[in-house]
Amino acid sequence: MKSMNKLFLSFFAAGTLFLASTTAKAQLMLAKDLFTKADSLRGQLTPLRTCYDVQYYHLDIQVDIDKKYISGSNLIRFKTVEDFKTLQIDLFDNLSIDRIVYRGKNLKFDRQHHAVFVHFPKKIKRGKTDSFTVYYSGNPIQATRAPWIGGFDWKKDSNGKPFVATAVQGLGASAWWPNKDHQSDEPDSMRISVAVPNGLINVSNGRLEKVEPLNNGYTKYHWKVVNPINNYNVAVNIGDYITFNEKIKGEKGELDVVYYILKENDRRRQKRTSSQKCQTDHRSL
Repeated sequence: MKSMNKLFLSFFAAGTLFLASTTAKAQLMLAKDLFTKADSLRGQLTPLRTCYDVQYYHLDIQVDIDKKYISGSNLIRFKTVEDFKTLQIDLFDNLSIDRIVYRGKNLKFDRQHHAVFVHFPKKIKRGKTDSFTVYYSGNPIQATRAPWIGGFDWKKDSNGKPFVATAVQGLGASAWWPNKDHQSDEPDSMRISVAVPNGLINVSNGRLEKVEPLNNGYTKYHWKVVNPINNYNVAVNIGDYITFNEKIKGEKGELDVVYYILKENDRRRQKRTSSQKCQTDHRSL
């Protein structure tokens, strides 16, 4: 009986090892199959990417919440690292590129997966600073479980007002705006201009420069970033916000802080502020 048990255990162990080995091979093969040309184009630093260094972006878009649609442009200012006539930028292929403009003229370009290859009429020499603008539009990928499965997150608050945000750290910034989508290159500064339906506010990175009423039922919010910023952190946050300010003491002086909270949370803030005031009054007695 003992010998039979030993034999059974031997066969069981061998079968388990075989199954584990087969499963591991299947997983490796699956991973290999999932690694595509698109992944290489996005992940590799080819000469078409290293030939230029991004200095500045100006992202300027309008968000149509009803249609879940964005349209606008991104100005890309760069410094040439090596001579080139063609460079690569990135934009998910479900979004359309309407045109790419350089010195008032449309540039030729072609697309392969999420990569966009921009062709200039003449070689741009090393050390030169130049710029071009990409005009684009479309329905960006919708986040299904933000921020882990990201994209544009189209929701409503408890008052039924639109509450829209971006979450693309894992997915990539080129899921919703054209840029050099590689973490090795960050712009030194940036402007983010976002037009939203009247009655809503957009909060983006940096400091709010100005609010511009448009004549099409939209209001544009202009934000300015003065420090380097990675692409996936560039954000849109649209909602029915109210604001309040306070001053705090920083290491080098006083800092102003602006809070944007949804109106649905305003009663909670007022209640908390009232409670804190009562506690302060009680302590002063």
